[in-house]
Amino acid sequence: MGSGGALTGRLSRIRTSRNSKSVSTQKNESITLLKHPWRHIKPFVSIRQSFSTSPFNNIIPKNIPLLFPQMENRNIEKLLFYDLETTGLSGGAGTLAFLAGFGWVENDRLIINQYFLHDFPGEIDFLLLIKELLTDDKILVSYNGKSFDHPLLRTRFLMKGLKLPSISEIDLLHTSRRLWKNRLPSCRLGVIEDRILDIHRVNDIPGIEVPDIYFDFLKTNKSEPLEGVFKHHLQDIKSLAFLLAYINGQWFNPFNIPENDKTSFGKIMLFRNREEGLELLKQSFLKKDNEAGKILSIYYKRNKNLTAAVNIWKEMWNNSQELFQGLELAKYYEHKTKEIESALEIVKLLMQKENTERIMSKLEHRMKRLERKSVSG
Repeated sequence: MGSGGALTGRLSRIRTSRNSKSVSTQKNESITLLKHPWRHIKPFVSIRQSFSTSPFNNIIPKNIPLLFPQMENRNIEKLLFYDLETTGLSGGAGTLAFLAGFGWVENDRLIINQYFLHDFPGEIDFLLLIKELLTDDKILVSYNGKSFDHPLLRTRFLMKGLKLPSISEIDLLHTSRRLWKNRLPSCRLGVIEDRILDIHRVNDIPGIEVPDIYFDFLKTNKSEPLEGVFKHHLQDIKSLAFLLAYINGQWFNPFNIPENDKTSFGKIMLFRNREEGLELLKQSFLKKDNEAGKILSIYYKRNKNLTAAVNIWKEMWNNSQELFQGLELAKYYEHKTKEIESALEIVKLLMQKENTERIMSKLEHRMKRLERKSVSG
């Protein structure tokens, strides 16, 4: 059965299991169980608004960095940090959102609206409340939103005969992978919170449990277990703001970047024509970071500074005889300085180390060519 059918069947079983009270009576009772400061604003929708200090208060300037070039010169106050809690984790037409949160910065405060859907008849009101926030001057900020949350919203809008407004989005999962995938065990938001932002959740509800908690609420009208979901969801949105503020702070103050992040930030800055990126990569390479050396050497090679690139390849080769620097040196010796024997020696060493069929095939081809040149030369 498709996911839509599975959801329909589950809802049918939930409704059948309810007692003989009318739906309106049950829903009125469930709404009153939501604790203050939740406010009932539509027949099946409630809202809770939270306030905290903006994490951007001590960051100057308050523009989105050119790490996100499509957002150039947009002010922080145009951002909408958002997250959904849903009835399933796989997406598809059978999954819908029952909790949506949107946060924004205003007068040095982070304001977060959470919208809760008490039951599925209220979904169109729920979506219309979301639509009111999605004005074309805003920029969405999410964590995996481009792959999950945004497509889900688009599907639900379509199924209710609505059109999801076209709006730009920054997905911080993609940014986090570019910055930290090489030094963290994963780039899940919880890992980023713990290892980068120094945010440590206590008694947090695992996301995998959230759909069942909501379905239990639909069946029993007991809202107490939802409090943990609301807390989890609120922290997700706060963490988005803190994460972008952290990246913003590093981008505009590059020489405060931690040692083990200089290579990843330097690479992006170099790509965005920030001079500081070159200096960060040089610092990392001095600490024997071969990834920094690789990026630097490619940069120098492309900018016709072959001498600088070769010096880096030689140092890297002396430190570790790996494929990248070995091949670059072999090509240099073969084509530039015509030192065929030096190139051949490097290729033979690489062949002793490599066991990948594709790479071995290329090395063998290069070795045979070098051997022919050596004999004819």
